[in-house]
Formats: sequence, C-alpha cells, structure tokens
Amino acid sequence: MNERIEKNRSKSKNYLIYLIIVLMFVEILDTYTTNFPNVIPSKVIEDFLSDVPSNIGNSIFSISIAIASIGMYFVFFNQVLADKFGRKVLLATTVFGMGIFSLLLIFSTGIIQYTIYLFLLYLFFSSDIWVIYINEESPADKRGRFTNLVLVGGVTGSILLPVFRSIFITETSANWRGMPLFSVLLGIPLSIIIFFTLKETSKYEEYKNKGITIETSILKTNLKTIFSSERKREVFALIIITFLVGFNYIFVSLGEQYINSSPNLTEGDINIIVLVMSFAVILGYIFTGIFADKVGRKPLFYLYSVLFIISIFTVIFGSQLKELALIPVCVGAALANVSYWGIGVVIRLVIVEIIPTDARGTGSGLKSLISAFGITIGLLLNSLITYFFGLELSFIILSLLLLINIPLIYKYIKETKGIDLSQIK
Repeated sequence: MNERIEKNRSKSKNYLIYLIIVLMFVEILDTYTTNFPNVIPSKVIEDFLSDVPSNIGNSIFSISIAIASIGMYFVFFNQVLADKFGRKVLLATTVFGMGIFSLLLIFSTGIIQYTIYLFLLYLFFSSDIWVIYINEESPADKRGRFTNLVLVGGVTGSILLPVFRSIFITETSANWRGMPLFSVLLGIPLSIIIFFTLKETSKYEEYKNKGITIETSILKTNLKTIFSSERKREVFALIIITFLVGFNYIFVSLGEQYINSSPNLTEGDINIIVLVMSFAVILGYIFTGIFADKVGRKPLFYLYSVLFIISIFTVIFGSQLKELALIPVCVGAALANVSYWGIGVVIRLVIVEIIPTDARGTGSGLKSLISAFGITIGLLLNSLITYFFGLELSFIILSLLLLINIPLIYKYIKETKGIDLSQIK
C-alpha cells in the first residue's frame, strides 16, 4: 500500500513538473504574441500611415488598436467555456489561435487588414486559462511561486522580442512582418502537444465527480455565484482596478512609437530599451512571486499603482534630454512594464483566490473582459487626446487615474496569501 502511495506521489510530482514545463512554453507564446505588436507600431505606422501628419497617424493607429482590442472581449466567453468543456480543450484552442492568426497578420497589406487580423489574434491571447491550470494543480502554499515560475520561464518570450526586433528592424531595414513568425512556429505544434498529453485539472475533475452538472452553472449562474459570494465587495473593487489598469495599456501599445519619435534616441537605442524592459519584466515577475507569497498580494497593489505613474513621468522627462536620454528612458520604460504586468499578475492571483471553483473560469474571464473594456476605452480616449495634444499628455492623464486604486485597495481588498481554494464559498 505504501509503495503504491509513493508511486502515485512520484507520478503526480513528475506530471506537475511536466505541466509546469508545458505551461512555460504556453507563457512564452502568450508573452511573445501579446507583446510583439507593441514593439512594431512605429514601423506599422510608417508602412501604412506615412502619408498623414504624425499626430493624425498616431490617432488613427490608436483607433485601429481600439477596434482590434474588441477581440479581447471574447476571452470572457473562452473562460466560460472552460467551465463547461474543461481547461484542457480551451488551452489547446487558444494556443492554436495565437499561432494561426499570427500567420494571417504577416500577410496584411493595409491598416484595415492589419486591424482585422490583429482583432482575430486578440481573440486568443491573454486568456489566463493557464493561470487556472497551475492554480488548480498547485499546493495552497506554492500557488504564487508556481504561477510566477511559469511566468519567469515563459518570459523567455520577452527576451526573444528584442532579439528578433534587432534582427528584423535595424537602422537600414524595417521588416516588421518577420516578428509574428515565432508565434506561428511555436503555437501550432504546441496546441497539438497540449491536446494529446495534458490531463484535465484535478480540481475540475473533482467538481465533475461530485455529480454537479456544470452545464447548469454557465454564465448566468456563475455570475450570480461570483457576485453573491462572501467577497463580492472585493470583486467589485478588483473590477474597477482592472478597468483603470486597462486604460494604461496605451503605454504598452504606443510607448514604442512615442520613444521612436524622440530625436534624442536612435533605432539601436530603442532595441536596447526593449531588451532592458524584457529583463526588467523577468526580475519583476521573480520579485512579484516571492513578495506575493512571503508578504502578501495587497502591498503589491499599492506599489505597482504608484510606481507606474512615476515611471511614465521618468520616460517623458528622459525623452526630452539631448544627452544621456537613453538611461532615464530605459529605467522609466522598464519600471512601467514591470508595474503594468506585475499588477496584472496580482489581479489574476487574487481573482482565482476569492472565487469558488465552479465559477473560477467565469471569474477569470470577467477580469479579462473588464480589462479589455478598459483597454478599448483608454485607446479611444488616447486617440482623442493625441489628435489635439499628443501622446505625452495622454500618457500623463491616464496614468494619474491609477491613484484611484489606493483608497479601493485600502478599504476593500483583503489579503489572500495561502488561502485554501477548496474552502472558498
């Protein structure tokens, strides 16, 4: 009997290691696919919108990204389907989608086609299915650590961004269409591996084995569960925080264009900035994982909300310097990305930790949907502000809105470090 138990434990441990490795590749793909459109806007604008003034080109491109971001709304339904059909099927589907629609993006010949294909790509990335996977398979005291282990391993995707950008985009050439190739070559085979080798999560199987019909708790019932739970005030607060963070996706999506427009920075400088940002995000994920498990989630909400604002001002100040502009812009852009993605990780963790198992996929999808709303509205506001005043003022105004997070965190967000997921009601 003891030998059988030990054997099962060994199998379980080996599978968990394999799962973490596979999810690392998923996160490599997700990170790269989510971010490669954000390091090429200046070249896309140059390719498709070079015949209009700079502020109008930036404004049109912002509208283009806003329209494409509507694709993110469908992430919510992906999460709902994860509660109905299981985590594995949806994970394989989203990975395949990232691969195939990156391929289509390569063949765009104008801003309209680019918008359509980017919209299709947005349907699948950042779905957070992998977060549910790792959280439902991890011990309670190691969820934050394992989540961030996947993130740190997967952030190889971030490192590949400056590598490929420096290959495809230089002082003498700007072949932005080479950037999606990696997503194509990784996404399609990885989806096949997931479908045929991963198991459904133990928590989801446990839920099904209780004899509860998951079909009866889709969408309406799940939403009712979420907003009638013991921690519904936290859910509402997290919705507002997520919405405000979404506003500031404008820096992630258009920061490269702003930096590129500075006369004090060369294309080589921009490749260095992208490289520094990538390594900073790795360090940020490591810090987030350790800090979240040892100290808690709540302090990180405060830290990243304030740090993002400081970072934006640092980038703006640095880009105006005629000498040594590279240093403050590197620091500011790196910290801005650490803050944006860091607070996103904390939101993901807390959402999973305050919502019951039967509605966890729906809750994660709701978070993604609210984030997408914030991104779309932020981009539309940015388009208007940029048209009249430029990108700079838009970055400042929308970043300052994160100050609203402070009282919300203080009053409504409770610490969730080490909570037992099976005890959430």
